[in-house]
Amino acid sequence: MKIALIFSPAAGHPFAELRDFAREAERVGVESFWVSDHFFGGPVGVGDRDCLEAFTLLAALARETRRIRLGVLVAAAQYRNPALLAKIVAGIDQMSDGRFEFGIGAGWKAAEYSAYGYEFPPAGTRVDQLKDTLEICRRLWTSDRATYHGRQYRIDDAVCAPKPAQRPHPPIWVGGSGPRVMRLAARYADGFDLGRRGPGGTPLGADEMAAALAEVRKVCDEAKRERPIALSHWVSAELGADDDSRHELIERIRGYERAGLDRLLIAFPRDRAGEMIDRLGEVLAQA
Repeated sequence: MKIALIFSPAAGHPFAELRDFAREAERVGVESFWVSDHFFGGPVGVGDRDCLEAFTLLAALARETRRIRLGVLVAAAQYRNPALLAKIVAGIDQMSDGRFEFGIGAGWKAAEYSAYGYEFPPAGTRVDQLKDTLEICRRLWTSDRATYHGRQYRIDDAVCAPKPAQRPHPPIWVGGSGPRVMRLAARYADGFDLGRRGPGGTPLGADEMAAALAEVRKVCDEAKRERPIALSHWVSAELGADDDSRHELIERIRGYERAGLDRLLIAFPRDRAGEMIDRLGEVLAQA
């Protein structure tokens, strides 16, 4: 199982801090470094914390790192015109020499949509927008010119040049939990990020994880998907200097690996992330 790190720019990280985290993660052998796609942290009107835009940040990290893979988990389909989004992703994949991972979902943070002037339609419409975005991105990445007329978005004879460095395109990850989103992942994506949590937001146990992943695979089988879908999930964790926290994380990694998870993304607390990334290298050697 691959071990990754995920950070939310909405937590107020300055660029230099995230750059150093990405470099340190690369040094200790972390497989990939991910950021979430938000414009601010907390409710509207509470503080003016720094919040770097996800794709701008990833473009910069592409030039500040050499080996670690870089991804967004997950972009909101409505925040950027789909054709523009395809161009942005292709550009970052070129800048990173083919290290980009593209995560996308139907969006959820209603207050953010309202604050920035985006419509926040019902869930069914947002899933339609996600479908059209996936169609447009894939067509632009794989065709010289692309035309598509969907329910929500359309393109006519559009061009994406340069193409992504990865062929046919960067890995596509769809994130969410509903059956319709799972069906879109089965049809369009290379991987599915499981958004489910236990009661009160608690981490899933190994058995709960196995059951949740089996549900995703069942949807893929029903959709007659021909190749296995990769599966990921993120959890918050703390990694202190004590043996107990190290053992707890190692056991969670091993349990999720037995359950069939392909990538675990770990979110460390902002104020102690630097020291925890260093300790994570020791955990990777044992897990």
